[in-house]
Amino acid sequence: MSIEAARANDLRHGIAMPFLALARMIGPAGRRAASAPASASEAAKPATQGHVLFVSRQRIIGRTNGSSAYLLDLAAAVRRAGFTPHLIQPSPDLMGRWPVMRLRPEMKAFETHRIRGVARLGSWVVTKDPGVCTDALRGLAVRAIARLGLEWRWLADRPRPYAIASAWTADDHEFVCSRAMPEAGIVIADYAFQAEAFDSLPGRRTAIIMHDLFHSRSAGANGRDSVVQLDRSSEIALLSRAEAVIAIQADEAHFVADHVPGTRPILAPMAVAPVREPQPGESRRLLFVGSNTAPNVVGLKWLFEAVWPRLQARTSGCRLDVVGSVAAGFTGSVPAGVAFHGLVDDLSPFYTRAGVVVSPLTFGSGLKIKLVEALAHGKPVVATSVTLQGVEAQCAQAVLCADDPALFADAILSLDEPERRNELGIAALRAAREHFSPEVCHAQFVAWLSERPHDGAATCRVAP
Repeated sequence: MSIEAARANDLRHGIAMPFLALARMIGPAGRRAASAPASASEAAKPATQGHVLFVSRQRIIGRTNGSSAYLLDLAAAVRRAGFTPHLIQPSPDLMGRWPVMRLRPEMKAFETHRIRGVARLGSWVVTKDPGVCTDALRGLAVRAIARLGLEWRWLADRPRPYAIASAWTADDHEFVCSRAMPEAGIVIADYAFQAEAFDSLPGRRTAIIMHDLFHSRSAGANGRDSVVQLDRSSEIALLSRAEAVIAIQADEAHFVADHVPGTRPILAPMAVAPVREPQPGESRRLLFVGSNTAPNVVGLKWLFEAVWPRLQARTSGCRLDVVGSVAAGFTGSVPAGVAFHGLVDDLSPFYTRAGVVVSPLTFGSGLKIKLVEALAHGKPVVATSVTLQGVEAQCAQAVLCADDPALFADAILSLDEPERRNELGIAALRAAREHFSPEVCHAQFVAWLSERPHDGAATCRVAP
């Protein structure tokens, strides 16, 4: 599949049928839906040990990228612990340039889901800001013109702000204060930038999902990262606003323990459900899975430029499937043997066919969630040391590590025989079961949830 076809596939998953959906929202049914509860289950809530409110400003429609998958993983852990998870999203900027989103079934992990500045009809979410529609059309036009080799200054692309790190507004605080469940005794901020929500909900227990150690990520990016730049002292100040910080890997949990006094580190890696048997896949068929973030784009370019020519020179018939929205970060021709597939509904067929999963990241932080997913699928993996940060010991026997392009290519070619791939697949499943099962990954988090009950206060304060 070409890059253009992959992008079209992404559009079907994210901005599909916007005008049809918008027309429905404008009609009588849409007007009723806009005022309806965020979840049909709000009217009759089941017995629970307590309510946990997640506050997020990331665009989340399902398990379509690492950060979304991790948030949903923690929501599932909340349910298994006997608590009820809720999601509130106070900034309409999270829509970015998507006038329409369609929420996937996995979003039902949250008992309620409220978003400011949108209209809803079932699983469809439509922005109320006409500027988003304008920017979406502008973005499509810019890409179409670029494919023709033209450049029109008056039609310059204008990406929307990075909503996760944008400054909080009075309207954001008012929305949290007015829409948050009074009985929610625990508030969890999705990224440190959402610690502002704690000001509007005093008296609750609080935690921050760290996701990434941003100042460390920025230090290794050399200006190539696509997200906000955050220095060490500012990040520590944000993290210190919570009672606890949920870290996705050990190195980052240790950072909190050593440098954020008074804040409790909770180690909670991404949990997975491993398949029963290793999957050796097809010889010389590689797989890369990633979203459109700078670490993925830069790492994949490194693979194309430094590793792929070596593979092509030493063997014939080598193929690489690239799955995920990372296709949006590429223009021009695709290297021979590479196919972009865009977003897909089910990754399982790609994992089954692949002989080797590659993760050529050259910078980044946090746990590389696609690494853990590959282990759970019983796949041999070739990865860089950046990919293995914080889980080196757990993956030592299951992953081949190489940072030099020649050695990376050597590692891939060493897995040409099915017997060797099967051997590494067995080790991958062993690592997944021992280190990334829900029981292991969520033990500290579940213990913290149940440790001290909320005192029942239902205070709320709109920040100035």
